[in-house]
Amino acid sequence: MDRDMQRGSDLNRCILYFFIYCPLGSLCPLIGQYLSFIGFSGTQVGIITSLGTGAAILAGLLWGKIYANIDKKRWLIISMCMAAAGLGLLSSTTAVFAAFALIYSMMYAFQGPVYGLTDSFVISKSNNFPVIRATGAAGYAVAAFAVGKLAGSSGLVNIFYIYAAAFMITAILMIRESDPPVYREKTKKIKMGRLMRDKKFVKLLICAFLLTGTSVANNTYFSYLFIEGGGTIAGVGMAFLLMTGSEAPMMALAPWLSRKIGIERLILICGVIMVGRFALYASGPGYGILLGTFFLQGISQGVILVEIVRYFNKIVPPEMSGMAISVYYALGNNLSVIVCSFMGGIALDLTGARGVYVFFALINAGGVILYWLMGMYRDEGRAEA
Repeated sequence: MDRDMQRGSDLNRCILYFFIYCPLGSLCPLIGQYLSFIGFSGTQVGIITSLGTGAAILAGLLWGKIYANIDKKRWLIISMCMAAAGLGLLSSTTAVFAAFALIYSMMYAFQGPVYGLTDSFVISKSNNFPVIRATGAAGYAVAAFAVGKLAGSSGLVNIFYIYAAAFMITAILMIRESDPPVYREKTKKIKMGRLMRDKKFVKLLICAFLLTGTSVANNTYFSYLFIEGGGTIAGVGMAFLLMTGSEAPMMALAPWLSRKIGIERLILICGVIMVGRFALYASGPGYGILLGTFFLQGISQGVILVEIVRYFNKIVPPEMSGMAISVYYALGNNLSVIVCSFMGGIALDLTGARGVYVFFALINAGGVILYWLMGMYRDEGRAEA
C-alpha cells in the first residue's frame, strides 16, 4: 500500500515537474529574439537577463531562509508560482526598457528561486528525484517546440502566455502535495554562516559557478548562433526540442551512471564534454551541425543539472538541504548566469554569436580545472547531521 501511494505521489510530481519547467522552455529559448524584436540591443538583452538573475539571487537567499524555517513549505512554492505567472503576463504589456527590466526582475525574484526550493521539496519526499527531474526536461522541450511554432505563426509575445499558464497549472498540482518532514529542533539553529563555513560546500559552490551558468545563458544566445548558421525562428523551437529532449533520458540514467563511477567523477566528465560542446559552437557551425549534435546537451548539461544538486544534498546534513540548494541556485548558478548573460550580450554586439561561445568554453574550462585541482572528484562520503 505504501509503495502504491509512493508511486502515485511520484506520478503527480512527474507531472508537476513537466509543467514547472514549461515556463523556462517557453521563455528562455526566444527571450533574446523577443527583446530584439521590440527594439533592444544585444547589450540591453544582456542587462535585462542579468538584472533578472540578480533579482533571483537576492530573493533566493531570502526565500531559502524562509523555506528552511517554516512548516507550510508547499504554500510558499504555490505563492511564488502564482506571482511569477502574473508578472509574466505583465511583462508582455511594455516595450519600454526601464519598465520591462523592472517587471522582468520582479518576475525572476519569484521564478528563479522556485526551482531550488522545489528540488529540495521533492528530494526530501522521494527517492526518484532523477526520474522526476527528467520529466522537467521533457516539459522544457515540449514548451520550447510549441512556442517556436507559435512564435513563427502568431508572434513572439506567446512566450509569456504559455509561461503564465504553465506556472498556474504548477501551483494547482503543488496543492495536492503534503509538506515534507520538519526538523523542528535543528531548524531553529540553521544559519547561513554555518553553511558558508563548510569548506567542501564552498569549494563545490565555486566550481558550480564556473560550470553551470553557461547552460542557462546558452538558452538566451543559442537562437542567435542558430540563425547566424542559417536557421529560422521555428527551427529554434525544433532545436530546443531535440536538445532538451535529450536531457530527459540522461537525467533518468544519471543515478545508474553515478553508482558506477560516482557523482563526483560523473560531474567532472560532463564538465569536459561541456567545454568541447561550446568550443564546437565557437567555431561557427551551420544549423545542420547544431541540430546533429543535439545529444551533447543531454550527456553534459542534462546530467550535471541533476547530479550537482544531489552532490550538494550529499555533503550537507538533511536539515540544511533546503538552504544549501537555495544558496547553490542563488550564488553557484544564478550569479554565474549574470556574468555569462552580461558578458554574452557584450560579446554578441562586438563579435557576434561565435564570440559568446568562446567565452562560454573558457569559463567552463576554468571550472573543470578548478574542480580537479580542488579534489572535488573524490568521494568522501555523506555529511552527518
